[in-house]
Amino acid sequence: MAFTQIYVNLPVADLEAAKAFYTALGGTVNPQFTDETSAQIVLSDAIALQLMTHEQFSGFTKREIAAGPIEAINALAAGSKEEVDRLVEAAVAAGGTEPRPAQDMGWLYSRAVDDLDGHSWELMAYDPSQMPGAPE
Repeated sequence: MAFTQIYVNLPVADLEAAKAFYTALGGTVNPQFTDETSAQIVLSDAIALQLMTHEQFSGFTKREIAAGPIEAINALAAGSKEEVDRLVEAAVAAGGTEPRPAQDMGWLYSRAVDDLDGHSWELMAYDPSQMPGAPE
């Protein structure tokens, strides 16, 4: 596979509040890529978020920053249903919102959360071997 990591760049209205939100989910701030306009939040060895003020983010694109419409739902896999629940509870306590009830398909459990800027995240735990029609 050619890719080894993913970096998700997100525009945020309040950098300090966004940092607090994502660290409440267990992320850590990487000071090497953090200043007053941008902060890197490391979620795992393979996943990092780059939170940027609107002004900083606008330096990378000529397109308007979306507010309101949804363009993407980012998904993060956790190790268990209990871990999904813990993460969503932490996200809501840090100011996020849960836009819909949990979904439990037996093999896949998921909950959704929107951060302070409306960026949507699907937090899930799944076992593909239990999916209907999965090879035995």
